[in-house]
Amino acid sequence: MTTAATIPDPWPAPRAHGPVDASVSLPGSKSLTNRALLLASVADGPSVVRRALRSRDTALMARALTDLGSTVDTSGEDWVVTPGRFGADAAVDCGLAGTVMRFVPPVAALSSGSVAFDGDPHMRKRPVGEVLHALRGLGVEVDDGDRGGLPFTIHGTGAVAGGTVVLDASASSQFISALLLAGARYDHGVDVRHDGKPVPSLPHIDMTVAMLREHGVEVDDSEANRWSVSPGPVRAVDHTIEPDLSNAAPFLALAAVTGGTVLVRDWPSQTTQPGDSLREILALMGC
Repeated sequence: MTTAATIPDPWPAPRAHGPVDASVSLPGSKSLTNRALLLASVADGPSVVRRALRSRDTALMARALTDLGSTVDTSGEDWVVTPGRFGADAAVDCGLAGTVMRFVPPVAALSSGSVAFDGDPHMRKRPVGEVLHALRGLGVEVDDGDRGGLPFTIHGTGAVAGGTVVLDASASSQFISALLLAGARYDHGVDVRHDGKPVPSLPHIDMTVAMLREHGVEVDDSEANRWSVSPGPVRAVDHTIEPDLSNAAPFLALAAVTGGTVLVRDWPSQTTQPGDSLREILALMGC
Protein backbone atom coordinates (compact mmCIF):
# COMPACT_ATOMS: atom_id res chain seq x y z
CA MET A 1 0.00 0.00 0.00
CA THR A 2 1.35 3.40 -0.96
CA THR A 3 0.56 6.76 0.52
CA ALA A 4 0.18 10.02 -1.33
CA ALA A 5 3.31 12.12 -1.48
CA THR A 6 3.35 15.18 0.71
CA ILE A 7 3.98 18.41 -1.15
CA PRO A 8 6.03 20.83 0.96
CA ASP A 9 4.55 24.31 1.20
CA PRO A 10 1.79 23.79 -1.39
CA TRP A 11 0.62 26.94 -3.15
CA PRO A 12 -2.93 27.87 -2.06
CA ALA A 13 -4.42 28.32 -5.54
CA PRO A 14 -7.27 30.85 -5.58
CA ARG A 15 -10.76 29.65 -6.42
CA ALA A 16 -13.26 31.37 -8.66
CA HIS A 17 -16.78 31.36 -7.25
CA GLY A 18 -18.32 32.88 -10.36
CA PRO A 19 -17.47 34.28 -13.79
CA VAL A 20 -14.14 36.08 -13.76
CA ASP A 21 -13.59 39.51 -15.27
CA ALA A 22 -9.90 40.36 -15.44
CA SER A 23 -7.07 41.72 -17.54
CA VAL A 24 -3.54 40.34 -17.38
CA SER A 25 -0.10 41.38 -18.59
CA LEU A 26 2.20 38.54 -19.58
CA PRO A 27 6.00 38.46 -19.37
CA GLY A 28 7.96 38.71 -22.60
CA SER A 29 8.69 35.72 -24.79
CA LYS A 30 11.94 33.93 -23.94
CA SER A 31 12.23 32.61 -27.49
CA LEU A 32 11.96 36.09 -28.97
CA THR A 33 14.20 37.69 -26.34
CA ASN A 34 17.13 35.33 -26.83
CA ARG A 35 16.90 35.48 -30.62
CA ALA A 36 16.80 39.29 -30.48
CA LEU A 37 19.85 39.41 -28.20
CA LEU A 38 21.88 37.08 -30.39
CA LEU A 39 21.02 38.86 -33.65
CA ALA A 40 21.83 42.20 -32.03
CA SER A 41 25.28 40.87 -31.08
CA VAL A 42 26.18 40.16 -34.74
CA ALA A 43 24.48 43.25 -36.20
CA ASP A 44 26.17 46.24 -37.83
CA GLY A 45 25.39 48.63 -34.98
CA PRO A 46 23.78 49.00 -31.55
CA SER A 47 20.23 47.74 -30.98
CA VAL A 48 17.61 48.20 -28.28
CA VAL A 49 15.54 45.29 -26.98
CA ARG A 50 12.39 46.50 -25.23
CA ARG A 51 10.20 44.47 -22.87
CA ALA A 52 12.80 41.70 -22.74
CA LEU A 53 12.04 38.79 -20.48
CA ARG A 54 14.13 38.84 -17.31
CA SER A 55 14.88 35.23 -16.48
CA ARG A 56 17.85 32.99 -15.84
CA ASP A 57 17.91 31.86 -19.48
CA THR A 58 17.96 35.39 -20.89
CA ALA A 59 20.54 36.48 -18.32
CA LEU A 60 22.73 33.56 -19.39
CA MET A 61 22.36 34.57 -23.04
CA ALA A 62 23.30 38.17 -22.23
CA ARG A 63 26.29 36.96 -20.21
CA ALA A 64 27.44 34.62 -22.99
CA LEU A 65 27.33 37.36 -25.62
CA THR A 66 29.16 39.71 -23.25
CA ASP A 67 31.86 37.10 -22.68
CA LEU A 68 32.28 36.76 -26.45
CA GLY A 69 32.90 40.49 -26.80
CA SER A 70 29.60 42.31 -27.17
CA THR A 71 28.25 44.78 -24.62
CA VAL A 72 24.80 43.94 -23.28
CA ASP A 73 23.42 46.55 -20.89
CA THR A 74 20.45 45.10 -19.00
CA SER A 75 20.45 47.69 -16.22
CA GLY A 76 17.41 49.58 -17.51
CA GLU A 77 13.96 48.65 -18.69
CA ASP A 78 15.25 48.74 -22.27
CA TRP A 79 18.27 46.55 -22.95
CA VAL A 80 21.01 47.94 -25.21
CA VAL A 81 23.25 45.61 -27.20
CA THR A 82 26.43 46.92 -28.80
CA PRO A 83 28.27 44.40 -31.00
CA GLY A 84 31.94 43.85 -30.30
CA ARG A 85 34.86 42.02 -31.81
CA PHE A 86 34.79 38.32 -30.98
CA GLY A 87 38.44 37.72 -30.23
CA ALA A 88 39.43 36.63 -26.75
CA ASP A 89 39.16 33.18 -25.23
CA ALA A 90 35.95 32.78 -23.25
CA ALA A 91 33.96 30.37 -21.11
CA VAL A 92 30.19 30.19 -21.56
CA ASP A 93 27.85 28.97 -18.83
CA CYS A 94 24.77 27.47 -20.47
CA GLY A 95 23.02 26.76 -17.18
CA LEU A 96 19.84 24.95 -18.23
CA ALA A 97 19.28 27.14 -21.30
CA GLY A 98 18.98 25.12 -24.48
CA THR A 99 19.06 28.29 -26.57
CA VAL A 100 22.44 29.24 -25.11
CA MET A 101 23.89 25.75 -25.59
CA ARG A 102 22.69 25.54 -29.21
CA PHE A 103 22.48 29.12 -30.52
CA VAL A 104 25.77 30.50 -29.21
CA PRO A 105 28.30 27.94 -30.59
CA PRO A 106 27.72 28.91 -34.27
CA VAL A 107 28.36 32.54 -33.28
CA ALA A 108 31.35 31.57 -31.13
CA ALA A 109 32.83 29.97 -34.24
CA LEU A 110 33.33 33.52 -35.57
CA SER A 111 35.69 34.26 -32.68
CA SER A 112 39.43 34.18 -33.11
CA GLY A 113 39.77 32.52 -29.72
CA SER A 114 38.73 29.30 -28.02
CA VAL A 115 35.30 29.29 -26.38
CA ALA A 116 34.52 26.61 -23.78
CA PHE A 117 30.90 25.65 -23.07
CA ASP A 118 29.47 23.91 -20.01
CA GLY A 119 26.35 24.11 -17.90
CA ASP A 120 24.34 22.55 -15.12
CA PRO A 121 24.86 18.78 -14.73
CA HIS A 122 21.46 17.97 -16.28
CA MET A 123 22.42 19.85 -19.46
CA ARG A 124 25.09 17.26 -20.23
CA LYS A 125 22.25 14.88 -21.09
CA ARG A 126 20.58 17.22 -23.60
CA PRO A 127 21.39 16.85 -27.30
CA VAL A 128 23.57 19.29 -29.19
CA GLY A 129 25.68 16.86 -31.23
CA GLU A 130 23.97 17.67 -34.54
CA VAL A 131 24.95 21.34 -34.21
CA LEU A 132 28.55 20.41 -33.41
CA HIS A 133 28.64 17.94 -36.31
CA ALA A 134 27.29 20.63 -38.65
CA LEU A 135 29.94 23.11 -37.49
CA ARG A 136 32.66 20.56 -38.18
CA GLY A 137 31.20 20.16 -41.66
CA LEU A 138 31.63 23.91 -42.13
CA GLY A 139 35.29 23.70 -41.19
CA VAL A 140 35.05 24.66 -37.51
CA GLU A 141 37.28 22.86 -35.01
CA VAL A 142 35.17 21.44 -32.18
CA ASP A 143 36.53 19.48 -29.22
CA ASP A 144 33.82 17.54 -27.40
CA GLY A 145 35.64 14.31 -26.58
CA ASP A 146 33.21 12.49 -28.91
CA ARG A 147 30.41 13.11 -26.40
CA GLY A 148 28.12 15.07 -28.69
CA GLY A 149 27.24 17.22 -25.70
CA LEU A 150 28.55 19.41 -22.91
CA PRO A 151 31.27 20.20 -22.10
CA PHE A 152 32.83 21.17 -25.43
CA THR A 153 35.12 23.84 -26.87
CA ILE A 154 34.86 25.79 -30.12
CA HIS A 155 38.26 26.79 -31.51
CA GLY A 156 37.57 29.82 -33.68
CA THR A 157 39.79 31.27 -36.38
CA GLY A 158 37.94 34.57 -36.85
CA ALA A 159 35.82 33.41 -39.78
CA VAL A 160 33.67 30.52 -40.99
CA ALA A 161 33.58 29.56 -44.66
CA GLY A 162 29.96 28.41 -44.54
CA GLY A 163 28.30 26.24 -47.16
CA THR A 164 25.88 23.31 -47.12
CA VAL A 165 25.21 21.10 -44.11
CA VAL A 166 22.87 18.15 -43.71
CA LEU A 167 21.63 17.29 -40.24
CA ASP A 168 18.88 15.45 -38.40
CA ALA A 169 16.83 18.02 -36.49
CA SER A 170 14.12 15.60 -35.39
CA ALA A 171 15.25 16.04 -31.77
CA SER A 172 15.00 19.85 -31.77
CA SER A 173 14.17 22.65 -34.20
CA GLN A 174 16.82 24.68 -32.35
CA PHE A 175 19.50 22.79 -34.30
CA ILE A 176 18.33 24.53 -37.47
CA SER A 177 17.68 27.93 -35.90
CA ALA A 178 21.18 27.90 -34.39
CA LEU A 179 22.86 27.72 -37.79
CA LEU A 180 20.47 30.15 -39.47
CA LEU A 181 21.00 32.84 -36.83
CA ALA A 182 24.75 32.96 -37.47
CA GLY A 183 24.70 32.04 -41.16
CA ALA A 184 24.67 35.55 -42.65
CA ARG A 185 28.05 36.21 -41.01
CA TYR A 186 29.64 33.18 -42.68
CA ASP A 187 31.68 33.88 -45.81
CA HIS A 188 29.35 31.91 -48.09
CA GLY A 189 26.24 31.92 -45.94
CA VAL A 190 24.72 28.61 -44.94
CA ASP A 191 22.41 26.09 -46.61
CA VAL A 192 20.80 23.86 -43.97
CA ARG A 193 19.06 20.65 -45.00
CA HIS A 194 17.12 18.37 -42.67
CA ASP A 195 17.27 14.61 -43.20
CA GLY A 196 15.26 12.65 -40.68
CA LYS A 197 11.88 12.37 -39.01
CA PRO A 198 9.66 15.48 -39.00
CA VAL A 199 11.15 18.52 -37.27
CA PRO A 200 9.28 19.39 -34.06
CA SER A 201 8.10 22.92 -33.40
CA LEU A 202 8.43 24.25 -36.95
CA PRO A 203 6.82 27.57 -35.87
CA HIS A 204 10.01 28.35 -33.96
CA ILE A 205 12.01 28.05 -37.18
CA ASP A 206 9.45 30.37 -38.79
CA MET A 207 10.12 32.76 -35.90
CA THR A 208 13.86 32.62 -36.60
CA VAL A 209 13.35 33.23 -40.33
CA ALA A 210 11.00 36.16 -39.70
CA MET A 211 13.45 37.83 -37.32
CA LEU A 212 16.35 37.35 -39.74
CA ARG A 213 14.33 39.06 -42.45
CA GLU A 214 13.58 41.94 -40.09
CA HIS A 215 17.35 42.38 -39.86
CA GLY A 216 17.66 42.53 -43.64
CA VAL A 217 19.00 39.00 -44.01
CA GLU A 218 18.00 37.11 -47.15
CA VAL A 219 16.48 33.72 -46.29
CA ASP A 220 15.05 31.16 -48.71
CA ASP A 221 12.69 28.68 -47.06
CA SER A 222 10.63 27.87 -50.16
CA GLU A 223 11.68 24.22 -50.22
CA ALA A 224 10.56 21.76 -47.56
CA ASN A 225 13.27 20.76 -45.09
CA ARG A 226 15.74 23.26 -46.53
CA TRP A 227 16.69 26.74 -45.36
CA SER A 228 19.30 28.95 -47.05
CA VAL A 229 20.78 32.14 -45.58
CA SER A 230 22.73 34.41 -47.91
CA PRO A 231 25.93 36.05 -46.67
CA GLY A 232 25.75 39.72 -45.83
CA PRO A 233 25.38 42.28 -43.08
CA VAL A 234 22.88 41.89 -40.27
CA ARG A 235 21.14 45.23 -39.96
CA ALA A 236 20.79 46.68 -36.46
CA VAL A 237 17.09 46.65 -35.54
CA ASP A 238 15.32 47.62 -32.32
CA HIS A 239 12.91 44.96 -31.04
CA THR A 240 9.87 45.19 -28.79
CA ILE A 241 9.39 41.71 -27.38
CA GLU A 242 5.88 40.30 -27.57
CA PRO A 243 4.29 38.78 -24.48
CA ASP A 244 4.79 35.03 -24.19
CA LEU A 245 1.45 33.81 -25.48
CA SER A 246 1.92 30.27 -24.17
CA ASN A 247 1.63 31.76 -20.67
CA ALA A 248 -1.88 32.94 -21.52
CA ALA A 249 -3.30 29.40 -21.42
CA PRO A 250 -4.28 29.19 -17.72
CA PHE A 251 -5.87 32.65 -17.75
CA LEU A 252 -7.88 31.98 -20.90
CA ALA A 253 -8.88 28.58 -19.52
CA LEU A 254 -10.14 30.32 -16.38
CA ALA A 255 -12.40 32.50 -18.49
CA ALA A 256 -13.61 29.46 -20.42
CA VAL A 257 -14.55 27.32 -17.41
CA THR A 258 -16.20 30.14 -15.45
CA GLY A 259 -18.01 31.76 -18.37
CA GLY A 260 -16.14 34.98 -17.70
CA THR A 261 -13.89 37.36 -19.60
CA VAL A 262 -10.10 37.71 -19.51
CA LEU A 263 -8.26 40.36 -21.51
CA VAL A 264 -4.63 39.59 -22.35
CA ARG A 265 -2.90 42.92 -22.89
CA ASP A 266 -0.72 43.56 -25.96
CA TRP A 267 -1.69 40.39 -27.81
CA PRO A 268 -0.04 40.88 -31.23
CA SER A 269 -2.24 41.01 -34.32
CA GLN A 270 0.38 39.00 -36.23
CA THR A 271 2.92 36.68 -34.65
CA THR A 272 5.00 33.58 -35.23
CA GLN A 273 4.48 32.37 -31.67
CA PRO A 274 2.85 28.92 -31.47
CA GLY A 275 0.81 30.15 -28.50
CA ASP A 276 -1.29 32.25 -30.86
CA SER A 277 -3.15 29.03 -31.73
CA LEU A 278 -4.87 29.27 -28.33
CA ARG A 279 -7.39 31.64 -29.92
CA GLU A 280 -8.38 29.07 -32.53
CA ILE A 281 -8.49 26.23 -30.02
CA LEU A 282 -10.79 28.14 -27.67
CA ALA A 283 -13.00 29.19 -30.58
CA LEU A 284 -13.39 25.52 -31.55
CA MET A 285 -14.46 24.86 -27.96
CA GLY A 286 -17.23 27.41 -28.35
CA CYS A 287 -15.61 30.26 -26.44
